[in-house]
Amino acid sequence: MSFEAIQKSSAVNLVVNQIVKAIEQKTYIPGSKLPSQKDLAIKLGVGRSSIREAINILITKGYLEAIQGKGTFIKDDLSTTTHAIAKLSSAIQVSSIYKLMEARALLECKSAALAAKRAKMSDLKKLDKILHNELSTQNNYDLFLSHDIQFHITIAEATQNEVICEMTKLVLSKLSEHHSKLNTDELSVAYKKESIATAMEVIRAIKEHNADKAAEWMARHISAIENEIERIL
Repeated sequence: MSFEAIQKSSAVNLVVNQIVKAIEQKTYIPGSKLPSQKDLAIKLGVGRSSIREAINILITKGYLEAIQGKGTFIKDDLSTTTHAIAKLSSAIQVSSIYKLMEARALLECKSAALAAKRAKMSDLKKLDKILHNELSTQNNYDLFLSHDIQFHITIAEATQNEVICEMTKLVLSKLSEHHSKLNTDELSVAYKKESIATAMEVIRAIKEHNADKAAEWMARHISAIENEIERIL
């Protein structure tokens, strides 16, 4: 298929739609590599920030995955519920970032507590790998954000509750759309340090099967995000 140049007004959503359409029409097959952000920006006639945000959204929705040092790929195991999730996301389209963060705090603190009770060894290994990647990519906004998103999704997956997992993805997807508007590519060093430190404690509590501590540290982790949003605004 050929891409169509799009207007700036709703660039992120239109980029998302065109990439999804390309995947559905088998232009990009599962496991294949997505063109670079620079190439996509040229093909679609938008800025790289719009491409970046669209990719982040598609990662949270389960279409794409970012592999450090290699690029962004179409996921091998595209969820059969992807289209239903996309439709359900309309329910939170009008939510403000503050309402989303409020919902996120309730949802993810409970997720951390459940993960402490139900996480499998594979979940713990994945969390360790994500934390390592975050530590090594603090100076790369795109990769740091991608790993942070995967941290939260993996904890949701560790609850072994598909409903919680899909709800988490929906909220994260909507929040990703706010990043370009808030200039979050200027995240402070202090925030990234606190984000990693609190994430580390969340993982430790999950490994110790301490549900209360896991929820407590997740609350502090989300509070750090809220404080950074306040600083940016």
